[in-house]
Amino acid sequence: MSDPSPQTALNDCSVTLVRSSQAWSQADSAAGFVLRYLAPMRRQLASLLGSAEQADEGLKMIIAHLVSAGFGDEKHYRLRDFLLRSIRSATRKRLKEIPESKRPEIDFDQLQSDSRDWLRYWREGLLERAWRALERIEHADPKRPLYSVLQCATANPQATPGMLVIQLATDMGINVDEQSTETLLSEARKVFAQLVADEVADTLEKPDSNAVTKEIKSLGLSKAFVGIAAKP
Repeated sequence: MSDPSPQTALNDCSVTLVRSSQAWSQADSAAGFVLRYLAPMRRQLASLLGSAEQADEGLKMIIAHLVSAGFGDEKHYRLRDFLLRSIRSATRKRLKEIPESKRPEIDFDQLQSDSRDWLRYWREGLLERAWRALERIEHADPKRPLYSVLQCATANPQATPGMLVIQLATDMGINVDEQSTETLLSEARKVFAQLVADEVADTLEKPDSNAVTKEIKSLGLSKAFVGIAAKP
């Protein structure tokens, strides 16, 4: 699912770019922390190795290494860079296990931290986590259907509040009036943007506001923050 694009400016909305100073490399369990990012890693490995089965074997190698060695002592900056190095290493090892006649040709020089596919997989992974978090918020408080409202608005960006009211009632059995829908949508966009900012900050070694802003732009996530003020 893509990141939502606001229909109107939300001048009263703001998000805090950095809510935690905890560095990802200081996680108590390296393997446990990385499990949060299996989806983008698996997609990249499957693309390289040619099958989901080979991707899973590569993931097993990476997790086993993290269990035994952790993040290591080298300098870290972005988690996605560290994980891409792990993917490269696991891919090379898996290639040796594949019969030469079936071994895919991989240009490792093209597998860089700013490669289009890896950025896309990583962006999609962070967005999926933000969407799941928003869904959990709705499950905890069904009277605030933030996930459902934003999901409908994102799927139909040209929909008016009146159209969203109908869609929510028809597709999801949620009955709200137009004014409530507009209020919920404004809140949902703010909450979603905050969740995305939190996800990005969690993947940076030194998550100050400048670093988070730069990473948001690098990943093509700025759309989620249109019309929403950002605070350090």
